[in-house]
Amino acid sequence: MEPEKDVVLALDVGGTKLAGALVDDRLEVLWYAESPTPRSPQGGDPALAATAALAEDLRSHAGRRGRRVQGVGAGFPEYVDDKGRLTSREVLAWTEQPCDALAAVCPGVPVAIESDVRCGAIAEWRHGAGKGHPGLFYVALGTGLSAVAIVDGIVVRGARGEAIALGEWDVPARVDATWTGGLESFVSGRGIEHRYAQLTGAEVSTREIAAMAEGGDPAATMLLTSAGNALGMALADVVALLDPPVLVLGGGLGSADTLVRKAVRESYAARTRRRPNPPPLVTAALGPRAGLVGGALVALAARSDSRSDSPA
Repeated sequence: MEPEKDVVLALDVGGTKLAGALVDDRLEVLWYAESPTPRSPQGGDPALAATAALAEDLRSHAGRRGRRVQGVGAGFPEYVDDKGRLTSREVLAWTEQPCDALAAVCPGVPVAIESDVRCGAIAEWRHGAGKGHPGLFYVALGTGLSAVAIVDGIVVRGARGEAIALGEWDVPARVDATWTGGLESFVSGRGIEHRYAQLTGAEVSTREIAAMAEGGDPAATMLLTSAGNALGMALADVVALLDPPVLVLGGGLGSADTLVRKAVRESYAARTRRRPNPPPLVTAALGPRAGLVGGALVALAARSDSRSDSPA
Protein backbone atom coordinates (compact mmCIF):
# COMPACT_ATOMS: atom_id res chain seq x y z
CA MET A 1 0.00 0.00 0.00
CA GLU A 2 1.12 3.52 -0.76
CA PRO A 3 -0.96 5.87 1.43
CA GLU A 4 0.25 8.92 -0.45
CA LYS A 5 -1.64 7.63 -3.49
CA ASP A 6 -4.93 7.29 -1.55
CA VAL A 7 -7.63 9.93 -1.97
CA VAL A 8 -11.23 10.36 -0.97
CA LEU A 9 -14.00 11.53 -3.24
CA ALA A 10 -16.07 14.39 -1.82
CA LEU A 11 -19.39 15.63 -3.20
CA ASP A 12 -21.52 18.65 -2.34
CA VAL A 13 -24.90 18.19 -4.00
CA GLY A 14 -27.03 21.32 -4.18
CA GLY A 15 -30.24 22.46 -5.77
CA THR A 16 -28.31 24.75 -8.13
CA LYS A 17 -24.86 23.19 -8.47
CA LEU A 18 -23.10 19.84 -8.08
CA ALA A 19 -19.51 20.08 -6.84
CA GLY A 20 -16.98 17.32 -6.39
CA ALA A 21 -13.32 16.90 -5.55
CA LEU A 22 -10.54 14.39 -5.01
CA VAL A 23 -8.96 15.17 -1.65
CA ASP A 24 -5.93 13.76 0.14
CA ASP A 25 -5.33 13.15 3.85
CA ARG A 26 -4.16 16.75 4.34
CA LEU A 27 -7.45 18.04 2.89
CA GLU A 28 -5.60 19.27 -0.19
CA VAL A 29 -7.91 19.38 -3.20
CA LEU A 30 -6.13 17.54 -5.99
CA TRP A 31 -8.92 17.84 -8.54
CA TYR A 32 -12.16 19.83 -8.56
CA ALA A 33 -15.17 19.63 -10.85
CA GLU A 34 -18.67 21.07 -10.89
CA SER A 35 -21.78 21.15 -13.04
CA PRO A 36 -25.26 22.69 -12.88
CA THR A 37 -27.90 20.59 -11.14
CA PRO A 38 -30.33 19.29 -13.78
CA ARG A 39 -33.96 20.23 -13.10
CA SER A 40 -37.20 18.37 -13.69
CA PRO A 41 -40.81 19.01 -12.62
CA GLN A 42 -40.24 16.53 -9.80
CA GLY A 43 -37.07 18.19 -8.49
CA GLY A 44 -33.35 18.46 -8.99
CA ASP A 45 -31.02 15.81 -10.46
CA PRO A 46 -33.61 13.17 -11.45
CA ALA A 47 -32.62 9.71 -10.18
CA LEU A 48 -29.30 11.27 -9.02
CA ALA A 49 -27.96 10.55 -12.49
CA ALA A 50 -25.83 13.69 -12.65
CA THR A 51 -24.43 13.08 -9.16
CA ALA A 52 -23.42 9.55 -10.11
CA ALA A 53 -21.90 10.82 -13.38
CA LEU A 54 -19.82 13.42 -11.55
CA ALA A 55 -18.60 10.76 -9.11
CA GLU A 56 -17.69 8.49 -12.02
CA ASP A 57 -15.75 11.29 -13.71
CA LEU A 58 -13.78 11.92 -10.51
CA ARG A 59 -13.13 8.20 -9.94
CA SER A 60 -11.90 7.85 -13.52
CA HIS A 61 -9.65 10.89 -13.14
CA ALA A 62 -8.16 9.41 -9.96
CA GLY A 63 -7.41 6.17 -11.81
CA ARG A 64 -5.72 7.99 -14.68
CA ARG A 65 -3.51 9.82 -12.19
CA GLY A 66 -2.58 6.62 -10.37
CA ARG A 67 -4.68 7.47 -7.31
CA ARG A 68 -6.96 5.09 -5.40
CA VAL A 69 -10.32 6.29 -4.12
CA GLN A 70 -10.55 4.90 -0.59
CA GLY A 71 -13.69 6.62 0.63
CA VAL A 72 -16.67 8.64 -0.59
CA GLY A 73 -18.39 11.41 1.38
CA ALA A 74 -21.36 13.37 0.09
CA GLY A 75 -23.62 16.10 1.45
CA PHE A 76 -27.22 16.35 0.21
CA PRO A 77 -29.80 19.14 0.65
CA GLU A 78 -32.32 16.82 2.31
CA TYR A 79 -33.06 15.32 5.69
CA VAL A 80 -30.58 12.51 6.34
CA ASP A 81 -31.01 10.00 9.17
CA ASP A 82 -28.29 8.44 11.32
CA LYS A 83 -27.89 5.57 8.84
CA GLY A 84 -27.09 7.94 5.97
CA ARG A 85 -30.47 7.60 4.27
CA LEU A 86 -32.35 10.48 2.67
CA THR A 87 -35.78 10.83 4.25
CA SER A 88 -37.16 13.80 2.29
CA ARG A 89 -37.62 15.00 -1.28
CA GLU A 90 -37.59 18.75 -0.68
CA VAL A 91 -34.97 19.49 -3.37
CA LEU A 92 -33.92 16.34 -5.23
CA ALA A 93 -35.89 13.86 -7.35
CA TRP A 94 -34.04 10.78 -6.08
CA THR A 95 -35.35 7.27 -6.74
CA GLU A 96 -32.66 5.24 -4.97
CA GLN A 97 -30.59 6.03 -1.94
CA PRO A 98 -27.36 7.88 -2.80
CA CYS A 99 -25.31 5.39 -0.78
CA ASP A 100 -26.40 2.69 -3.24
CA ALA A 101 -25.86 4.87 -6.31
CA LEU A 102 -22.38 5.90 -5.20
CA ALA A 103 -21.42 2.40 -4.04
CA ALA A 104 -22.08 1.26 -7.61
CA VAL A 105 -19.61 3.89 -8.86
CA CYS A 106 -16.94 2.99 -6.29
CA PRO A 107 -17.56 -0.66 -5.36
CA GLY A 108 -15.95 -1.93 -2.18
CA VAL A 109 -15.28 1.59 -0.89
CA PRO A 110 -16.96 3.00 2.25
CA VAL A 111 -19.61 5.62 1.40
CA ALA A 112 -20.80 8.20 3.92
CA ILE A 113 -23.93 10.25 3.23
CA GLU A 114 -24.73 13.34 5.29
CA SER A 115 -26.88 16.45 5.19
CA ASP A 116 -25.04 19.18 3.29
CA VAL A 117 -25.47 21.70 6.11
CA ARG A 118 -23.99 19.25 8.64
CA CYS A 119 -21.02 18.80 6.33
CA GLY A 120 -20.57 22.58 6.29
CA ALA A 121 -20.88 22.84 10.06
CA ILE A 122 -18.31 20.10 10.66
CA ALA A 123 -15.87 21.72 8.23
CA GLU A 124 -16.20 25.19 9.78
CA TRP A 125 -15.86 23.80 13.30
CA ARG A 126 -12.81 21.68 12.50
CA HIS A 127 -10.98 23.93 10.04
CA GLY A 128 -12.83 27.20 9.65
CA ALA A 129 -14.38 30.04 11.61
CA GLY A 130 -15.44 27.78 14.50
CA LYS A 131 -12.01 26.24 15.06
CA GLY A 132 -10.96 26.42 18.70
CA HIS A 133 -14.51 26.71 20.01
CA PRO A 134 -16.29 23.86 21.85
CA GLY A 135 -19.17 24.19 19.41
CA LEU A 136 -21.01 26.57 17.10
CA PHE A 137 -24.28 27.36 15.42
CA TYR A 138 -23.75 27.19 11.67
CA VAL A 139 -26.13 28.77 9.16
CA ALA A 140 -26.06 27.89 5.46
CA LEU A 141 -27.74 30.67 3.48
CA GLY A 142 -27.74 30.04 -0.23
CA THR A 143 -30.38 28.71 -2.60
CA GLY A 144 -32.14 27.60 0.59
CA LEU A 145 -31.69 28.09 4.34
CA SER A 146 -30.72 25.54 6.97
CA ALA A 147 -28.65 25.41 10.15
CA VAL A 148 -26.86 23.04 12.52
CA ALA A 149 -25.72 23.24 16.13
CA ILE A 150 -22.55 21.58 17.43
CA VAL A 151 -22.58 21.41 21.23
CA ASP A 152 -19.45 20.39 23.17
CA GLY A 153 -18.09 18.64 20.09
CA ILE A 154 -21.30 16.75 19.29
CA VAL A 155 -23.26 17.46 16.14
CA VAL A 156 -26.92 17.85 17.12
CA ARG A 157 -28.76 15.65 14.63
CA GLY A 158 -32.14 15.23 16.33
CA ALA A 159 -34.03 11.96 16.74
CA ARG A 160 -34.73 11.71 13.00
CA GLY A 161 -31.83 13.69 11.58
CA GLU A 162 -34.09 16.70 11.05
CA ALA A 163 -32.49 19.26 13.38
CA ILE A 164 -31.55 21.55 10.48
CA ALA A 165 -34.82 23.32 9.62
CA LEU A 166 -34.20 26.96 10.55
CA GLY A 167 -35.95 27.80 7.29
CA GLU A 168 -39.28 26.61 8.71
CA TRP A 169 -39.33 29.36 11.36
CA ASP A 170 -41.76 32.22 10.93
CA VAL A 171 -40.69 35.63 9.64
CA PRO A 172 -40.77 38.13 12.54
CA ALA A 173 -43.89 40.29 12.37
CA ARG A 174 -41.84 43.44 12.89
CA VAL A 175 -40.11 42.69 9.57
CA ASP A 176 -43.22 41.68 7.57
CA ALA A 177 -46.51 41.06 9.38
CA THR A 178 -48.18 39.98 6.13
CA TRP A 179 -45.77 37.17 5.20
CA THR A 180 -47.46 33.76 5.40
CA GLY A 181 -44.53 31.59 4.29
CA GLY A 182 -41.53 30.44 6.28
CA LEU A 183 -38.20 32.11 6.85
CA GLU A 184 -36.53 30.24 3.98
CA SER A 185 -38.96 31.56 1.38
CA PHE A 186 -38.25 35.09 2.65
CA VAL A 187 -34.46 35.17 3.05
CA SER A 188 -32.93 32.48 0.81
CA GLY A 189 -31.61 33.14 -2.67
CA ARG A 190 -34.55 31.41 -4.29
CA GLY A 191 -36.93 33.21 -1.96
CA ILE A 192 -35.48 36.63 -2.76
CA GLU A 193 -35.74 35.91 -6.48
CA HIS A 194 -39.41 34.95 -6.11
CA ARG A 195 -40.15 38.02 -4.00
CA TYR A 196 -38.47 40.28 -6.57
CA ALA A 197 -40.48 38.69 -9.38
CA GLN A 198 -43.71 39.20 -7.45
CA LEU A 199 -42.83 42.83 -6.74
CA THR A 200 -41.54 43.87 -10.15
CA GLY A 201 -42.59 41.18 -12.63
CA ALA A 202 -38.93 40.62 -13.60
CA GLU A 203 -37.24 37.26 -13.13
CA VAL A 204 -33.57 37.84 -12.28
CA SER A 205 -30.94 36.05 -10.23
CA THR A 206 -29.96 36.85 -6.67
CA ARG A 207 -26.59 38.01 -7.94
CA GLU A 208 -28.27 40.49 -10.28
CA ILE A 209 -30.55 41.69 -7.46
CA ALA A 210 -27.49 42.26 -5.26
CA ALA A 211 -25.83 44.26 -8.06
CA MET A 212 -28.96 46.35 -8.53
CA ALA A 213 -29.07 47.05 -4.79
CA GLU A 214 -25.47 48.23 -4.90
CA GLY A 215 -26.55 50.61 -7.66
CA GLY A 216 -29.34 52.02 -5.52
CA ASP A 217 -32.36 50.15 -6.87
CA PRO A 218 -35.03 50.65 -4.17
CA ALA A 219 -36.87 47.35 -4.68
CA ALA A 220 -33.66 45.29 -4.58
CA THR A 221 -32.43 47.23 -1.55
CA MET A 222 -35.66 46.69 0.34
CA LEU A 223 -35.78 42.97 -0.39
CA LEU A 224 -32.17 42.28 0.61
CA THR A 225 -32.36 44.43 3.73
CA SER A 226 -35.62 42.87 4.91
CA ALA A 227 -34.18 39.39 4.32
CA GLY A 228 -31.12 40.20 6.42
CA ASN A 229 -33.23 41.80 9.16
CA ALA A 230 -35.42 38.71 9.41
CA LEU A 231 -32.48 36.32 9.63
CA GLY A 232 -30.63 38.50 12.15
CA MET A 233 -33.65 38.49 14.45
CA ALA A 234 -34.01 34.73 14.09
CA LEU A 235 -30.35 34.24 15.05
CA ALA A 236 -30.85 36.40 18.13
CA ASP A 237 -33.68 34.05 19.11
CA VAL A 238 -31.33 31.09 18.59
CA VAL A 239 -28.91 32.71 21.03
CA ALA A 240 -31.69 33.10 23.59
CA LEU A 241 -32.44 29.38 23.28
CA LEU A 242 -29.00 27.76 22.83
CA ASP A 243 -26.37 30.35 23.82
CA PRO A 244 -23.75 28.95 21.41
CA PRO A 245 -20.13 30.07 21.72
CA VAL A 246 -20.13 31.46 18.16
CA LEU A 247 -22.49 31.78 15.20
CA VAL A 248 -21.07 31.16 11.73
CA LEU A 249 -22.87 32.52 8.67
CA GLY A 250 -22.01 30.52 5.56
CA GLY A 251 -23.39 29.37 2.24
CA GLY A 252 -23.04 31.19 -1.06
CA LEU A 253 -25.30 34.09 -0.11
CA GLY A 254 -24.31 34.16 3.56
CA SER A 255 -20.62 34.39 2.70
CA ALA A 256 -21.02 37.02 0.01
CA ASP A 257 -20.44 40.70 0.70
CA THR A 258 -23.99 41.92 0.07
CA LEU A 259 -26.66 43.98 1.80
CA VAL A 260 -28.09 40.73 3.16
CA ARG A 261 -25.02 39.99 5.25
CA LYS A 262 -24.76 43.62 6.38
CA ALA A 263 -28.40 43.65 7.48
CA VAL A 264 -28.03 40.30 9.27
CA ARG A 265 -25.15 41.69 11.33
CA GLU A 266 -26.92 44.93 12.17
CA SER A 267 -30.19 43.24 13.09
CA TYR A 268 -28.44 40.60 15.19
CA ALA A 269 -26.35 43.22 17.02
CA ALA A 270 -29.43 45.33 17.78
CA ARG A 271 -31.44 42.36 19.04
CA THR A 272 -28.64 41.01 21.29
CA ARG A 273 -27.41 44.37 22.57
CA ARG A 274 -28.97 43.90 26.00
CA ARG A 275 -26.83 40.81 26.60
CA PRO A 276 -23.53 41.49 28.43
CA ASN A 277 -21.49 39.29 26.09
CA PRO A 278 -23.45 37.98 23.09
CA PRO A 279 -21.84 35.28 20.94
CA PRO A 280 -19.95 36.72 17.97
CA LEU A 281 -21.55 36.39 14.55
CA VAL A 282 -18.78 35.67 12.04
CA THR A 283 -18.57 34.87 8.35
CA ALA A 284 -17.64 31.33 7.38
CA ALA A 285 -13.93 31.05 6.69
CA LEU A 286 -14.41 28.31 4.10
CA GLY A 287 -17.26 30.12 2.37
CA PRO A 288 -19.32 28.10 -0.12
CA ARG A 289 -16.62 25.37 -0.15
CA ALA A 290 -17.48 24.36 3.44
CA GLY A 291 -19.87 21.63 2.30
CA LEU A 292 -17.24 20.07 0.06
CA VAL A 293 -14.60 20.15 2.80
CA GLY A 294 -17.13 18.55 5.14
CA GLY A 295 -17.82 15.87 2.57
CA ALA A 296 -14.10 15.08 2.50
CA LEU A 297 -14.02 14.93 6.32
CA VAL A 298 -16.89 12.44 6.55
CA ALA A 299 -15.27 10.39 3.77
CA LEU A 300 -11.96 10.29 5.66
CA ALA A 301 -13.81 9.27 8.82
CA ALA A 302 -15.64 6.50 6.95
CA ARG A 303 -12.35 5.27 5.50
CA SER A 304 -10.76 5.27 8.95
CA ASP A 305 -13.70 3.40 10.47
CA SER A 306 -13.57 0.83 7.67
CA ARG A 307 -9.88 0.20 8.23
CA SER A 308 -10.27 -0.12 12.00
CA ASP A 309 -13.06 -2.66 11.49
CA SER A 310 -10.95 -4.78 9.14
CA PRO A 311 -9.37 -7.94 10.58
CA ALA A 312 -5.73 -7.57 11.46
